Amino acid sequence: MATFTNLNRLGGALAGAAAALLLVLALPASARAADYDTTLTQLDELQTLAETYVQEQNTGADPVLLTLAYTRGGSYNDSLWQLTAGAKDGDFETYVRQENADLAELVGLGTLTTAGGESVDFGHLLASINLVYNGLPITGSWGGDCMELAKYYQGQASDAEGYAQLMTASFNLEDDGSGSVFGAPDLRADLDSVNIGTQLSADSRLADVIRSYYQDLTEYDRCYQFIARTFGTVNTGEDSFRDRVYETMTGDTGMQLLLYTEDMWSAADGWAVSADAEPALQGAAYVFADYLSGAVNGERVKNDEAVGLTGMARSALAEALSALGDSDAASAALAAGDSDTAAGSDSAASTVDSALDGATQTLRSNFDATIFQLVLLIIGAVALFGLILSVVMLVREIRRTR
Repeated sequence: MATFTNLNRLGGALAGAAAALLLVLALPASARAADYDTTLTQLDELQTLAETYVQEQNTGADPVLLTLAYTRGGSYNDSLWQLTAGAKDGDFETYVRQENADLAELVGLGTLTTAGGESVDFGHLLASINLVYNGLPITGSWGGDCMELAKYYQGQASDAEGYAQLMTASFNLEDDGSGSVFGAPDLRADLDSVNIGTQLSADSRLADVIRSYYQDLTEYDRCYQFIARTFGTVNTGEDSFRDRVYETMTGDTGMQLLLYTEDMWSAADGWAVSADAEPALQGAAYVFADYLSGAVNGERVKNDEAVGLTGMARSALAEALSALGDSDAASAALAAGDSDTAAGSDSAASTVDSALDGATQTLRSNFDATIFQLVLLIIGAVALFGLILSVVMLVREIRRTR
């Protein structure tokens, strides 16, 4: 399992390096700085190209998924993201590059200021919307960030309350990430991805939905919508709300896959959170729950929607674990599903299963590597990084002498 993981990471780094080189070569010398209005205009142009591409190629693909997947870059396009959000369409990327090379500016977006004057990590937002739209509403949004918060502090306290006190100091800060492990731009992206992603359908205009959402948005409205969609009707002023948040996070099959890949979930002990990770994860969930409760003044939130959010099907989880090379974990996950009574845990959207079908086949082929292939990857990575460095230096020198 360790060999597979390291090989996969190396392959991902090599692929990421190649993508970075293409972006360096494709971007104009004076690429304009990303801003909110420009980004939404470009996002709409990208979706129009996706619709045209689908019609011309007669692929039957979803233009919204093509659009969202195109914007993923860096860590949002590693193996786990490809496995859950779906692999990017290389032919579509070529098509976009030919039709409008400037749209490469949408790949790996950073923090933007919305119409309401708030900072939101837009790269994170669009990648998380991709997962929400694909039927995994927790993994790439708040659950993933709670996990990162837990990992950062793990081992520094003895119980959940102790962790919660430590984590509060670096939670929801308005900074560039240097002082906040789970900063405000990330937090807003987490909540907004759920609220926006659940509004989308194949006929939606993504840019229009985003623009409408941020118009006159308040923190109260943002959190109320999120709580209703994620936890249903619940009294946020009760102590039990903290446990509701934690149980929702760890009961989600997508989160179980993520925690497993981060060694925070055990297949050997009945498919459950690892004992050494549990207090930190609980503490992170408690901090997140306290923030939500405070934002809505501890009110009782009512879910007027007939259907709440659901995670990936447990069969899809087992398939993903098999693709990662661990059949024992896949069996443990299926066995845990026999007694799983969480709402919707075995009835996810069909798009999740179809996305996993293609992505797991890709992962399996990547894992079938011999030592010789591994050596070639290492040699290729070193050569490619050297080439990238040379190209970057050349571009900088050209721009400096202009």
